[in-house]
Amino acid sequence: MARWVCSVCDYEYVEEAGDPATAIPPGTLFEELPGDWRCPRCSVGKEAFVRAGEEEREINDEDYL
Repeated sequence: MARWVCSVCDYEYVEEAGDPATAIPPGTLFEELPGDWRCPRCSVGKEAFVRAGEEEREINDEDYL
């Protein structure tokens, strides 16, 4: 399961936990969230989220080039 971070306010959507405040059950993948789901902290859409850890992978990948 992955974590997704809002690029505006740093809220983390944790797939393992879901989003109980909006009735999203635990285990719901980010890709399975409804299209109109919004960040519960700042109200931006899903497009503002990035998968946690991608920055570290990019740096690590560059180290091996």
